[in-house]
Amino acid sequence: MLKKGLKEDPSNIVFGKLNEGIEGDSKVNSLKLGKYYDLLNLTNGMRCGDIDLWSYSELERNQYVLSDIQDEKESWLSIGQILYEPLIMNRFDGNVYRFDMDEDGTLMNYFGELDFFLKNYVFGYGYSEVIPNSEDDDWFLFLKKKGIISD
Repeated sequence: MLKKGLKEDPSNIVFGKLNEGIEGDSKVNSLKLGKYYDLLNLTNGMRCGDIDLWSYSELERNQYVLSDIQDEKESWLSIGQILYEPLIMNRFDGNVYRFDMDEDGTLMNYFGELDFFLKNYVFGYGYSEVIPNSEDDDWFLFLKKKGIISD
């Protein structure tokens, strides 16, 4: 429904894009991607206002943000950004976090499991909690117009 809604008006690409999924691509290593693999099957990357989720081809070059926290199990996967702050996921439990840079260093904000994050923060009213001035944000207005979130 949202993919179709975004395609109805070509100017929507400015604030939103849901790519076609990668389903059946044998080059993709599903084990290294954890739960993110399921999302890539539905949409191979997406831009939802000020939230970006990386496509498969963008993943490798965006892993540099993990240099200070990655462990020997390679538990972490950089999956996108919110307002240019890294969005990471623990690939074993699917929990999503955002790095926020504050005066004292780095802080991790917890958003719950990937499906919860998508439903509540990317496609839900929680978007207004993480994006300042969201009442004027084109993505937020688009979600309202399509009846995904209500006033």
